[in-house]
Amino acid sequence: SNAKAEYGEYRTNVDGVFAAGDARRGQSLIVWAINEGRGAARAVDTHLMGKSYLPR
Repeated sequence: SNAKAEYGEYRTNVDGVFAAGDARRGQSLIVWAINEGRGAARAVDTHLMGKSYLPR
């Protein structure tokens, strides 16, 4: 089964499922994957806790 994340978002169309890095944008540079991992962590933190204090 596939899940789609909208552009600029890490949340997919499946509740509680997030995507980042190569799983979201395909094979790319490691620096993009690291950056997206940080963004996805913030999105997951917000989803679970209602807000996030992680850096942007």
